[in-house]
Amino acid sequence: MSVATDASSAYFGWRYHHPHEAEDPSAIWGAAWRAGGRAAMQDSSRLVELVPLLRELLYLLEDGAVEDLVRASDRRPAPAFDDDECEVQW
Repeated sequence: MSVATDASSAYFGWRYHHPHEAEDPSAIWGAAWRAGGRAAMQDSSRLVELVPLLRELLYLLEDGAVEDLVRASDRRPAPAFDDDECEVQW
């Protein structure tokens, strides 16, 4: 079974395989409901795969390693602030 790329192609694929049910609005609604449930479960399974990556990123942010790397990669000259004036560059 091939995976549909979008909702319209999924509908027309279903309609091709179920020509008589495509004439019944309740059958169309039921098929759309089931397809939405399957899509939600697939999306949820993809989110579960992101949890370890997000946890690792959180540890790096809490550790300060990311901020240190960003500050180290900044090659701009350090600002010379006076108490009386502020320099604005465009």
